[in-house]
Amino acid sequence: MEFAYEVAVDAPLATTLTYGQPNGRIEPLPVGCCVRVPLGGRRVVGFVLGPAESDSPTFTVKPILELLDDFPVFPPELLPFYRWVARYYHHPLGEVLRTALPMVPTSRRKTRVQAKMVETLVPGSDLADYLHSSQKGDELIALLQQERSYVLKKAEQKAFRLFLAQYFSQERQPVMRAQLNRLYPGAGPRLDRLVALNILQQTRVRVFRDPFGDPPQLQPKPDQLTVEQRQVMDSLLPAVDSASFVPFLLHGVTGCGKTEIYLRSVEHVMHLGGTALVLVPEIALASQMEAHFHSRFGEQLAVLHSGLSEGERFDQWQRVLDGSARVVLGARSAVFAPLLRLGIVIVDEEHEPAYKQEDGLRYNGRDLAVLRARMAGCPVLLGSATPSVVSYHHCQEKKYRLLTMHHRVANQPLPRVEIVDLAGSQRSRPDLSFSDQLINALADTLERRKQSLLFVNRRGFSSSMLCRDCGAIVQCKHCQVSLTLHRGRNILLCHYCGYSRHPDAICPTCGSTRISGVGIGSERIEEEVRQLFPQARVARLDSDTTSNRKHYLATLKAVREHQVDILIGTQMIAKGLHFPDITLVGVVWADSGLGMPDYKAAERTFALLSQVTGRAGRGWDPGLVIVQTYQPHHYSICLAQQHDYPGFFSREIAIRAPLHYPPFTRMINIRFSGLDEDRVRAAAVQVAECIRHHRWADKMELLGPSPSPLVKIKDKTRWQLLLKSEHQAVLHAVCDEILARKRQLCPAAVTMGFDVDPENMM
Repeated sequence: MEFAYEVAVDAPLATTLTYGQPNGRIEPLPVGCCVRVPLGGRRVVGFVLGPAESDSPTFTVKPILELLDDFPVFPPELLPFYRWVARYYHHPLGEVLRTALPMVPTSRRKTRVQAKMVETLVPGSDLADYLHSSQKGDELIALLQQERSYVLKKAEQKAFRLFLAQYFSQERQPVMRAQLNRLYPGAGPRLDRLVALNILQQTRVRVFRDPFGDPPQLQPKPDQLTVEQRQVMDSLLPAVDSASFVPFLLHGVTGCGKTEIYLRSVEHVMHLGGTALVLVPEIALASQMEAHFHSRFGEQLAVLHSGLSEGERFDQWQRVLDGSARVVLGARSAVFAPLLRLGIVIVDEEHEPAYKQEDGLRYNGRDLAVLRARMAGCPVLLGSATPSVVSYHHCQEKKYRLLTMHHRVANQPLPRVEIVDLAGSQRSRPDLSFSDQLINALADTLERRKQSLLFVNRRGFSSSMLCRDCGAIVQCKHCQVSLTLHRGRNILLCHYCGYSRHPDAICPTCGSTRISGVGIGSERIEEEVRQLFPQARVARLDSDTTSNRKHYLATLKAVREHQVDILIGTQMIAKGLHFPDITLVGVVWADSGLGMPDYKAAERTFALLSQVTGRAGRGWDPGLVIVQTYQPHHYSICLAQQHDYPGFFSREIAIRAPLHYPPFTRMINIRFSGLDEDRVRAAAVQVAECIRHHRWADKMELLGPSPSPLVKIKDKTRWQLLLKSEHQAVLHAVCDEILARKRQLCPAAVTMGFDVDPENMM
């Protein structure tokens, strides 16, 4: 019988393709396997989705060229999930699978990640007979030489003793040959002879690459839960026991013990024989959570995020696929993990925009986590101290069940928050970024031998370079954005495309050499702190200093062991950190995001301030937060000072309702980009005209076409169209029609993409 298969290829094709059985193969291919197929004049990667709709196609099909793996790379049960993602985000199914499966080769990169095999040594048949005796080392060597007439040279005896020592220390487990070679550099030929004599037997076994590096620090389990934690568990566990899809929103103040809720919930699921998926918004937060989950679940835990090497990701995926790991902890891409029998899905810091992928497949990890729970028939728990406005609104509409925790563990008080008006306050050091109030608080904290945290939402030294003669800003030659000064590396750097140049530049407008940095960044704050407090031990955490995960973990360890007095950083230190001796938090410039052309600017400012505020006073000493701002009366800043999320929600929802922004409507942003500005603009205008004449045009609102706020990135001009409607089906129907007419509306030189439920309007 000739088989024909439906295959999704790793290419921008809206439909799947049909291919025939590989030449010379008799057995049918399993659903979910990875193959290489011909496409035009290329050879591309594809994924077998099952038999073609017709076993005997009316057209001649090309055979699959190569089976890349003998096993499925994803379970067939997840195929409906992947198909839904492709439809909802209007993205080719093959590219959805390529995004979901990070360990498979790309169409451009032919090599594959392989399982790591190592040579191990175990007792040979001539040795196994003697291992039940009590003799070890020299006695066992003498016994073998006497009864088997072996003559072992001194070097061979040394190698044999090393093997025995390692074998018995590991409770008679196989010993890696490389380990013996490290202990005894001359062991190689000696071990070969022991294998030849059948004293030892050499085998090859698979080992999994360690994703943790140093073993995570043990986190003890609390003896008992707080009253609020018990109440939350009492509401949550019945849904777990009944295997019911119930979306919960856990709104708990910082330090209330949400992590323990996650751990106990997963423990309960494991006891019932299920699996669990836990998402965190960023790699930095995943690294902090690893210790808690590894302490509780050990080898049952798999971690999945882009901070791992390709080999580590491959191994972790395989452990989940074969069922040896039943708990997955990771960033947004972990939502695609091949878990079956899901018992609970948890999304920590559910409000974070980092859950949204901003290029390629523009999916939202939080939303897909809710979908996975719905498809699996299990509860999903969304946790945050500052829930997204949309999620909290779902609770008001009874779509989600709200669980609240108002108090910190051990009833520790929330920190006191003081607001400093940078425009009106007197400053003895106007050359620095600190008010006198913050300087005095830092000095007092140092004197009391406590720790401080300084937050600034910019990296680098100066956010832009300004000509003092004509006022021009030095911009990236590939993007319409200013270059940031990184003094430590002595470069001007574009944070969008990576372009860099020497800082000793002349003004591109007037030729002046009087160019100086303006604006602040974490690097500048670090230098100013060292000027003010030369005796203090200072550390900085941002993407410039934490490209190496080990350095990030080492810095956190130094803070934990009180080897750091003042920690400076960007968003990665604003959430998740639990250091009881941090009693002071300083927000250097609170309103840096309020001027962004984005309807979520106030929501993000409130969330960021509330989260970083929560780093203070988590021990027995009270916490103090000093917020420096030029807009001290802005509602997002005032309500963050009062720890008043319900008040912020009420204010924000009243602003969005008349403007028809989410949660009152759904949105899709259609993005256009290309090297030719005229073609990009023309394509945007033509698609806009098509939408205005659509039969459902009266059921939606169209904003644009207009240039994107960041109009040029990586040499490409960018335009956008924003669609808003109360009817989600209308928006998707319009997008489907535009895709069907893409060749007529959009020239090949222009890239058109759909950003469904956009988080970033830039």
